[in-house]
Amino acid sequence: MTVKVMEKKQFNGQFLTCGTTWHAAGLVGRMRATAVETECSSISSELYSKLEEETGIATGYKQCGAISLAQTKDRLIYLRRAAVNARAYGIETHEISPDEIKERHPLIKTENLAGGLWIPGDATANPSDVTQSLIRGAINRGVKLHEKVEVTSIETINGHVYSVVTNQGKIQCEYFINCGGMWARDIGLRSDPVVKVPLHACEHYYLVTKPIRSDINVADLPTIRDLDSSIYIREWSGGLLAGGFEPLAKPAFYKGIPKPYEFQMLPEDWDHFQVLLDGMLGCVPMLEKAEVRQLFNGAESFTPDLKYIMGEAPNVKNYYVLAGMNSSGIAGSGGAGKLLADWIVNGEQPMNMWPVDIRRFCQHQNNKAYLRDRVKEVLGMHYQIRYPYQEYQYGRKLRCSPLYPRLQEYNAVFGEKLGFERANWFITEEYADDFLLQNNSEKGTFCKPNWYEIVKSEYKVCREAVGVLDMSSFSKFEIKSAGNEATKLLQHLCVNEMDMPVGNVVHTAMLNRHGCYETDCSVARFAHNHYFIISPSDQVTRNFAWITKHIPEDKQAAITVTDATSRYTALNVMGPKSRELLQQITSTSLNSTDFKPFTCKEISAGYASGIKALAMTHSGELGWMLYIPNEFALSLYDLLMDVGKDFGIRNVGYYALRYLRIEKFFAFMGQDFNSTHTPFEIGREFKVDFKASNFIGKTELSKKKNEGVKRRLAMFLLDDHDRDKDLWPWGGEAIYRNGQMTGLTTSIGCGFTLNKMICIGWVTNKHKQTGVRQLVTNDYVIDGHYEIEINTKRFTAKPRLYTPALA
Repeated sequence: MTVKVMEKKQFNGQFLTCGTTWHAAGLVGRMRATAVETECSSISSELYSKLEEETGIATGYKQCGAISLAQTKDRLIYLRRAAVNARAYGIETHEISPDEIKERHPLIKTENLAGGLWIPGDATANPSDVTQSLIRGAINRGVKLHEKVEVTSIETINGHVYSVVTNQGKIQCEYFINCGGMWARDIGLRSDPVVKVPLHACEHYYLVTKPIRSDINVADLPTIRDLDSSIYIREWSGGLLAGGFEPLAKPAFYKGIPKPYEFQMLPEDWDHFQVLLDGMLGCVPMLEKAEVRQLFNGAESFTPDLKYIMGEAPNVKNYYVLAGMNSSGIAGSGGAGKLLADWIVNGEQPMNMWPVDIRRFCQHQNNKAYLRDRVKEVLGMHYQIRYPYQEYQYGRKLRCSPLYPRLQEYNAVFGEKLGFERANWFITEEYADDFLLQNNSEKGTFCKPNWYEIVKSEYKVCREAVGVLDMSSFSKFEIKSAGNEATKLLQHLCVNEMDMPVGNVVHTAMLNRHGCYETDCSVARFAHNHYFIISPSDQVTRNFAWITKHIPEDKQAAITVTDATSRYTALNVMGPKSRELLQQITSTSLNSTDFKPFTCKEISAGYASGIKALAMTHSGELGWMLYIPNEFALSLYDLLMDVGKDFGIRNVGYYALRYLRIEKFFAFMGQDFNSTHTPFEIGREFKVDFKASNFIGKTELSKKKNEGVKRRLAMFLLDDHDRDKDLWPWGGEAIYRNGQMTGLTTSIGCGFTLNKMICIGWVTNKHKQTGVRQLVTNDYVIDGHYEIEINTKRFTAKPRLYTPALA
């Protein structure tokens, strides 16, 4: 295979750095939020440490270690939580005291510190030198570099990449990788169909001092991350480089990146930089006497969720993207390049890539005004404490259901998923003063949250009366065909029987060739050639691409797949009185004989017609999902709320639904399991029908069934946890079995019926000496003694493999 790299400019031999790389700070931090980002940084660090040996070009790589500082109790809790995940991903960390911090870095003011985290594997490097060394290694291995090239368009044929058109001519290709940095979004717009790469540039500041006059050799000092001051400080040519991620950044180039724009700086803005400067002087007081060489302001690109953008475009085969590094390009690019190369060569993801997968976004998130507003907050999230369930404040109301204004009137507290506004919970009259006057709804905590009693009451109404939840954000697809083509397609994709009677609903998985999850969904059959599919909100782009990808070429005209997410308003009406309430507004019989669980019908209710009604609720409670054509949604909702008064109806939010499903041990894709897990590992063997047709992954799944599983998702009930006094688990806590760490928690909730704090998490069985994973049987899970660690304190936990009887 011939690999060609196209570079916008060539400048004194400084290849591939004219955009943002040439002014990067060169931090190679290894502790990241997700396993895939951590893997990227680990691979990068290993690569840079050996690169000079291969290419003869020094990279300036220095494993100096790093100290993350904590000024507050909450920050220390946050660092401890991060350290648990880091250790699970193989990153060495140590909590250290203020005195130990002073020993490792004498320049730091420690009087105001609660502690810190020492990461010995962290390093620094010279970004331009790293790039030159990388390109030299690539050229030595046969890569062709083309300079002064501008891409004008990417041509496709039948949904495949065909060629790249440049100012120097056309290049026919089998694969194309868009790694254009802050130009990547613009490059994405130059293909047909358009490839959406949602990122936007922000101004990013740091200052560089002249060499420090001190008895202390600054070259030997570790990197500082004073997270509460939003700053980092590293050694640079005998002086210090100090930068940061201010809480509210300045977006750049909303009206377009200037031409030309290579090796350029943005104007200084000392007023904007002041908040960072104050933190720098507070952290290292001697900076006040240092002579500033330069205040640097350069543009860097950021994504809507502060994670990389990687993978194959969902709508163009063999068009790959690697962009949106969020000011951590040096730390992550070496590993990201390796993982993407493996992805291309092997034709599948090398690990769970979902946190950085380009398919996690929807098309609407490529809106430039939305991106401009979102990224000014995203930049600052690098160093902010990420409290549980924390929501973004900017770039909101991108997508709203028709009921949004009405839910506002009911004092909904909204979150957002994939840009879709969703009610998390509702402020009741009893708590109105606390939340509306004091704005407490936005305050984060690692303890019992201030919405606890409200969500408890919403949970109770779903179990005792009737609750209504707007679930319009969930992805919805309609598949139709002229004959039985739709059925054959779904038989190939799904592990459950799809040639079911019309009017049935089945919960099923779609698997990849390894027998692992590609998606988790519910499928309703409304006619012999008409299916309706519901899946999690953030899976819409991924699932549409997966389904359409597997339509045989000779059946393209016979099968229609429609993303119906924005066509219907989805109301989840649940609770023991839901049948009685709904029967008041529809002539369709809802008794248990005429409308059985997991069946579906098209009904009318009130003035609304064409409603797709499914006898399921995603919560385990009695009720119906109503998929209402948007033009009827408001009138039907108002009717429900009016008639429902006699039945104790109440609006409920997603937090109540989460607690209901966790207490039932309903695992959720993307949170509890991912595309590396099989149905057998999460206890859903009963939802696999091996007698069904030859579904994707069937052979491998059958093999894994016979071999047994080496990890198992389990439910844990905490015995001695005081929810009023103790810190809460929030996901990512270490699970210990017989004193040995066995996995991490995923979903967390209060079991209001069980009266226990509940954790869902993974159990493994690693050999103590070799670390090799061994079989995990049901007996192995149940027979162990378990503890879950929350902020260094361990709580006894009892395991469960299936839904507890009381729930």
